[in-house]
Amino acid sequence: MGQQASATSKEAIWRNHLTRYAASGKTIAAFCRDEAISEGNFYAWRARLCQDKATSAVEQAPTRSFIDLGPVKTKTLNDKTQRAAAPSATPEIDLRIDLGDGIVLTITRR
Repeated sequence: MGQQASATSKEAIWRNHLTRYAASGKTIAAFCRDEAISEGNFYAWRARLCQDKATSAVEQAPTRSFIDLGPVKTKTLNDKTQRAAAPSATPEIDLRIDLGDGIVLTITRR
């Protein structure tokens, strides 16, 4: 068995250990004792596999494009008075971004 296959096999074994631990409801010490595995190895593999998972999630994250909403004008008292008197030539823009977990960012340009 080559080194790559051996590493993949070990990773699969440790993923299995971590899945069984999560379902066991035991403490890490009790789980490791019952499975006859080293607590140090348990913590090291858990950290390694969590790191790999986080790294792959970052690598797979889609890139976002910049959204140009146009120039922003500074409002002055005279500007506000003029806007109230005449409708704006600049259309109102609503930008809604779903950030996940029920959170929506809304940006309005008037």
